[in-house]
Amino acid sequence: MNIAVLAFPLYLLLIALELAYERASGRHTYRLADAATSMQTAVLRVLLEAPLRLLLIVPYAWLYEHARLLDWAMDAWSLWLLGFIAVDCCFYWAHRTLHRYNLLWGAHQPHHSSEDFNLSTALRKGAFQTAFDWPFYLPLALLGVPLPVFITLLGVQLAYQFWIHTQHIQRMGWLESVLVTPSHHRVHHGQNDRYIDRNHGGVFIVWDKLFGTFQAEDEPVRYGVTTPVSTFDPLRLQFSWWQLLWRDACATRAWRDKLRLWWMPTGWRPADVQHMSWPKMGAQNYPSRTPQGAWGYGFAQFVLVNLLALGFLLGVREALWWQPLLLALWIVGAMLCLGLLFDGSPRFYRLERWRLGGMGLLLALAGLVQPVLWGLLSVLLGQAWWLSRLPRANVAPLDRAEVAASRG
Repeated sequence: MNIAVLAFPLYLLLIALELAYERASGRHTYRLADAATSMQTAVLRVLLEAPLRLLLIVPYAWLYEHARLLDWAMDAWSLWLLGFIAVDCCFYWAHRTLHRYNLLWGAHQPHHSSEDFNLSTALRKGAFQTAFDWPFYLPLALLGVPLPVFITLLGVQLAYQFWIHTQHIQRMGWLESVLVTPSHHRVHHGQNDRYIDRNHGGVFIVWDKLFGTFQAEDEPVRYGVTTPVSTFDPLRLQFSWWQLLWRDACATRAWRDKLRLWWMPTGWRPADVQHMSWPKMGAQNYPSRTPQGAWGYGFAQFVLVNLLALGFLLGVREALWWQPLLLALWIVGAMLCLGLLFDGSPRFYRLERWRLGGMGLLLALAGLVQPVLWGLLSVLLGQAWWLSRLPRANVAPLDRAEVAASRG
């Protein structure tokens, strides 16, 4: 299993420690709706990781077996050290390219979509990014890095990047000249003009200094993207940028522009659609519109989603083929409804009732095959009872014009 996934309990512990520090220091960088959305995108990434990772593993294994140029002893320290440096170099070019082109940016933008910056932001993932960045790692197969070594090194490299998503660690002396630090990565997540598309390194900042993409943190950082997603729905934000591109592709008259806009530099638009406005970041961060009486329900749903995801990870290999699908359906449906609750959407109650009823029916039918699943019906019944007691009158329709006005 991926090291970055195995480290998830450590991630939760570090998030708890950061929250405890914020409580003691009085400086707050967390909002429940935003942090929950970030963590739910990680769950979505986990659900899609296995099938998408095959896009990398299959050609990597073939190239290693049939076209590798070098052979290494598995226990050679040089393989692990040089391999780790090479993995980080490949990550730099993959990451930089994801920022460079419209289609690819759509796969990576979800990671940058949070307007907060804390350790939970590290878990906000582009669920489909693996489908786009895998070719950048294939040179390692040609260099003879065995697949198990590569998977391990990539996991360590990704796990390193968790701790640099914090505002509470300042400059770190001489380490700033070698490693990617929180200061360097705050720059990367900034939408300030001078910070955009800077500091792409994962572990070593030397790549940015060598290839001209380094920028020091020299002014306060405004986090997020210049075309804000304006939602806490972890599913909708995955398609936010591609939705803008699709609208332009449908509106432009030239077939050449309909096709090429996907491969043009990020932000490029055909001339005949530039009068159509795109979302713009204003003075205010996107607010949660969760009614006061529903925060407890939202938090409980968030905890349940993470417990179900943990069950998915622990049991997917031994489960019957339909069991992970049933669990994934429960997880995705719960995430969708939770996003609607955080956004203050009036559709939340209707869809949540349909979700609870539909999942109850599926669990009842599945219980005919595996009676233990009937026990999970009590969870859905408890949620249905709690839902019936929520203050519906306090949930106002989400006024997109109001949100736009609040952004300036």
